[in-house]
Amino acid sequence: MDNLAHIGPAMTTAFLASLVEAVEALTIVLAVATVRGWRPAGLGAFAGLLVLALIVVALGPLLDRIPLHLLQLAIGILLLLFGMRWLRKAILRSAGVIPLHDEATTFAAETAELRARASPPQRGPARLAGGPRQLQGGASRRT
Repeated sequence: MDNLAHIGPAMTTAFLASLVEAVEALTIVLAVATVRGWRPAGLGAFAGLLVLALIVVALGPLLDRIPLHLLQLAIGILLLLFGMRWLRKAILRSAGVIPLHDEATTFAAETAELRARASPPQRGPARLAGGPRQLQGGASRRT
């Protein structure tokens, strides 16, 4: 039971960190589904999970070969660098040097841009080719 007391906080921290990442991933999937539809969002989420699984299977066993203290040092340096960058931006925002974010305006502008770039759904070979097929004389036709 003494062992569980030592690993319990580490397991709880890892679980909560993973939960935060899962919420962020779900937010991205919902944003894509709102703008582009559920099919691209679902396919993107599935492809991401597949790539993650392949990376874990391929590179997971290699982590045993890296000395733990070097891995901890590298991760600590990266966390420190990212944290210092975020702290700098927060200080500059609170001082008024960098404007505060208006998330609603940013979301509306980017949604409008993505919808303007989105083409109507294509069917048949034109979809596989990535666009409308060109006919003789330069006219395009949707199949």
